[in-house]
Amino acid sequence: MSRQSGFTLLELVIAIAIFALLGLASWRLFDSVVRTQQGAGQHEREIRALQRAVGVIERDAWQAVAGSIELAPGRLQLQRSHWSNPLDQPRSEQQTVNYRLEGTVLWRDSRGEGPVIVQQQKLLEEVRSLSWRVFDPERGWHGETVRGNAPLALELVVSAGRFQQIRRVLLLPGSLP
Repeated sequence: MSRQSGFTLLELVIAIAIFALLGLASWRLFDSVVRTQQGAGQHEREIRALQRAVGVIERDAWQAVAGSIELAPGRLQLQRSHWSNPLDQPRSEQQTVNYRLEGTVLWRDSRGEGPVIVQQQKLLEEVRSLSWRVFDPERGWHGETVRGNAPLALELVVSAGRFQQIRRVLLLPGSLP
C-alpha cells in the first residue's frame, strides 16, 4: 500500500489562521505608523506657519519707528523704516504695517509712501485669540497706545491651531543700550 505524504486539512486551516493573524498584526502596525507620521507632519506644518508669522512680526517690530505703535483689540499698527528692497539695500521711506485679526485669520497689510497700494498677506489661519501689549518704562505692560515715551518691548500672545497660548516678547528699537 502506498502512503501519500502531504498536509491534513486541519494543518492547512491552522497555517492559514496563523498567516492571517500575522497579516492583521502587520497591517495594524503599518496603519499606526502612517497615522503617526501624518500627525507629526500636520504638527510640523502648523508650527512652521506659526514661526513664519512670528518672524514677520518680529522683523517689522525691529524696524519700527519710535513712537509709531498703535494698539487696538486684535489690531496692531506701526510705521517701519529702513526696510530692504529687492536688492537688499535699505530704503529711506517709511511703510505703514497693520496687523488685524479677521475671523480666524491674521492678516498683515502694508502700505508704502507715494501711490497708495496696500499689500495684503495672510499670515496665520485658525487663530482663536490674539492680544498685543507694549512695555512702557513708566507704566509697565499695558494694551494701550503709548503717547510720549516710546515703548521698549512688544508682547504677542496668540492661540492658533493646536497651540494654546504662545507668548513672544519682541524688543523694539531703542530698547538696547
